[in-house]
Amino acid sequence: MSVGRPEKPLAPDAGPATAFALELRRLRAAAGSPSYRELARRALFSASVLSDAAAGHRLPTLQVALAFAEACGGDRAVWERRWRAAAGRAGDETGPAAKPAQQAPEPRPRAAAGRAPLPVPAQLPMEPRPLAGRARELGEARALTAAGAGSVPPLVIHGLAGVGKSALALRLAHELAADLPDGQLYVSLGAAADGRKDAPGIAGGLLRSLGIAPELVPDDPAQRIGLYRSVLYERRLLVVFDGTLQERQVRDLLVATPRSRIVVTARSRLLGLDGVRRLALPVLGRDESMDLLAGILGTERLAGAPRAGLLLAEACGDLPLALTLAGRRLAARPEVFLAEAVAGLLGADGLSGRLRVGDESLTERYEDAYRRLTPRARLLLHRFAAAGATPSVDGVIRAPAVALAHAPEPSQEPQEPVEPVEPVEPVEPVEDVLEAVVDSGLLERTDVPGQYGLPPLVRQFALARAAPTADGPEPVWHRPRSDRPAPDAARPFPAMTQETPA
Repeated sequence: MSVGRPEKPLAPDAGPATAFALELRRLRAAAGSPSYRELARRALFSASVLSDAAAGHRLPTLQVALAFAEACGGDRAVWERRWRAAAGRAGDETGPAAKPAQQAPEPRPRAAAGRAPLPVPAQLPMEPRPLAGRARELGEARALTAAGAGSVPPLVIHGLAGVGKSALALRLAHELAADLPDGQLYVSLGAAADGRKDAPGIAGGLLRSLGIAPELVPDDPAQRIGLYRSVLYERRLLVVFDGTLQERQVRDLLVATPRSRIVVTARSRLLGLDGVRRLALPVLGRDESMDLLAGILGTERLAGAPRAGLLLAEACGDLPLALTLAGRRLAARPEVFLAEAVAGLLGADGLSGRLRVGDESLTERYEDAYRRLTPRARLLLHRFAAAGATPSVDGVIRAPAVALAHAPEPSQEPQEPVEPVEPVEPVEPVEDVLEAVVDSGLLERTDVPGQYGLPPLVRQFALARAAPTADGPEPVWHRPRSDRPAPDAARPFPAMTQETPA
């Protein structure tokens, strides 16, 4: 039973806000009149916010009303309907006590009683660039995050560096936010974080963003993560983990829940995560690349030099970030003919190093991915880049017989006995090295076994650097037989040429 000061009586006919407060009080009484401090522990809102909700001065926010009702054993759906009905009635009143939450100062989740109120988190950044040509992938993402009969697993969007994973995730997130009114949370885990953010620290930051009072956030890391998961179950939240580098950053923060939604972006497929759904994001189609350029350069300017646009799209390998950076550089020089500007941008020394606008750089993305590779993985990437284009398919490395060069076979002649040596640690299989390069976002698998697509800009990037050496046996690349045509099931990354593509 509550031992606090008795609440001020409410008149039953004072208006919608007061009537709603009376319903909350009756619900609390039916639950045994728990103290507001006890309700605060259940609802994860401060006691003062919950007390204000039942004071009748104004209609509480939907988030506070639902948390109050659920803490007292009320049905969430029923109380949401009651709140919306009260808000609709309040919109027709003129008295100050009857104003709905949208028209009056709102009690928001508080960090602690007596502190300044915190807004419902809306942390999604602005979409970084126009989303061109992603209708199919966006439709798949919607389907993978749609509400169903049970819980909805987190969605992992993965692909090459610069392929537009964050852009797609943000477009999806802005759409999902309309049905997730309890807040949108955003965590950047990319190169700036450099892997230093751990799951308990991230969970603590998210709980504070949601207005959870500091005294309610456990010091124990496991309990803190448990509270974070409980909040995801109780509220309707959207959480975006952008630029995830390793599974351990997010593994403990992923929850399959019917109410909240979680979206993860990563270059890697994050195969170490169980129970998630994955969406691979490919490069754009050529028509989609032209649409992206038209959105940056203007339709009229691009229509005046379509061949220049096609050459640029080919040189960029239809990579959205490369097209965006190149387009912005060209758009900054409207006085120059587009064909002339594109020719100067392509240049004899290649396009890769010129794709920098302000503090945005494709080379820095590649440097970050390259730095995380092992020496053997770097060597393999250089071997792919140096192999060049095969006669049948430009820019696609056909490697059905990639293997490691093991030690020479022992001679058949008698050998003198030798002293036993310490066992040598097994060399990492080349298949594992290949997978590491793929997960770095610098190499792409195709649908044909043994085939890998190397984007032209990655090839330029690798060739501009001295080839590293690997400890132990080196990977050996065996070219396919020249009399056997390579299959064309996978769309190749085209090599950069100065001819108009077909």
